[in-house]
Amino acid sequence: MKSDMDNTELMVPTADTSTQWQGLTLEQLRMLRAKALLRREVGKVKMSAALDGMKTRVNDNGIRGLMFNDKTLGHLKTADYVFLGWKIAQLFIKARRRK
Repeated sequence: MKSDMDNTELMVPTADTSTQWQGLTLEQLRMLRAKALLRREVGKVKMSAALDGMKTRVNDNGIRGLMFNDKTLGHLKTADYVFLGWKIAQLFIKARRRK
């Protein structure tokens, strides 16, 4: 049966195993940093475009522009709005009764 000392030797690298991996070169580090910065910038652009799209839909269609996409907005009738309003009112009534 192995002791606890043997188990920790397997988890912690010793001087012999550390000489096998020499690390990254400066050029590799620069490339990894550039890739990370590029991913961050692309993420910012995507978030900005999504936010601009939401603002445009709200400006054009009011608050309902947040709930439905453009295709759905064109097909909703007055009866659909009444039905949705009734369902939302029922949810609020049920939630208020629970309190």
